[in-house]
Amino acid sequence: MLKPAEKEDLNQISLTGMRALVIVCLLVEAPRSLQEIRDEFLRLNILDEDSSNDILRIDLNTLRYMGWKISRATAKTNYKYVLLKQPFCLNLADDEIALLRKIYKRLRESNDINLLIKYDKLFQKIANKVCDDDSKERLLGLSIFKHFNTEMVKDLMIDAEYKNIVELEYSNPAKKSKSKKQVSVQRIVFKNDKLYLYGYDYSRRDSIVLNIQRILKILGRKPSEGGVDTPAFTIKYHLHSFGLDSLEPEEKIIESDENGYLIEGNYFNEFFAMQRVLSFGPRCTVIEPKEFKNKIIMKLQEMREVYEDEQSRG
Repeated sequence: MLKPAEKEDLNQISLTGMRALVIVCLLVEAPRSLQEIRDEFLRLNILDEDSSNDILRIDLNTLRYMGWKISRATAKTNYKYVLLKQPFCLNLADDEIALLRKIYKRLRESNDINLLIKYDKLFQKIANKVCDDDSKERLLGLSIFKHFNTEMVKDLMIDAEYKNIVELEYSNPAKKSKSKKQVSVQRIVFKNDKLYLYGYDYSRRDSIVLNIQRILKILGRKPSEGGVDTPAFTIKYHLHSFGLDSLEPEEKIIESDENGYLIEGNYFNEFFAMQRVLSFGPRCTVIEPKEFKNKIIMKLQEMREVYEDEQSRG
């Protein structure tokens, strides 16, 4: 907050310049009415009580002449002046945006949601200072949160920390319908450029994975009072020619030899375990549990039959 000036000090400065700077500071913070601007001028002792409001209007027009785009105070703006554009903006070159995209791509690989939210906020702050609208849109488009309600994501991360029970409205595109769900939030995961909620669905009495982008609204939340902690689905499998940097947080090496690694994976449910195992192709051999191993064999047989059927048609 600016401090009130002493009258004797004002003889050494340009009052017009001072008033212009104060108006800029006020409008950068928020839209202001003429009376709000006048009140601040009086508080700072840079305007006399008997001075006309025409002085303020002249100051505003002076700023407009200098390149500050300031709206008129009309009913549409609640009779307040709004700063629409300022002349001291940034110019982002194509190669600079390309460099930011490259850096952000590496950050996305960390799967650190809190870090990515901070960068989303940073991009928004920079975008507010960018001159060109196209460059601004390209900068904002770098963030994975461009189509997300980041406040809702942060709230869900807190829910996951405390295993809160959340009632939400969810859109199912396959069924073209909306539904209400009561879910114990277990984890928030960033995977394959999407955000997912891992939880326990009380109506289905089973684990559930929700695409956060399809959560329409949070209807309510309450403490879990112990809650439901969905047990991990644990499997063991052997991998050949596998890069250690490809391990996911839920996977660990139990043994290693010249032929590869024995991995223990603790996945959220059987579906995710099957997806992960199949992604390795012939490099992976499931060891246990036996029931899961048999399901993998059946799945591979189904995939082979589909492939052979397509080949015969072609």
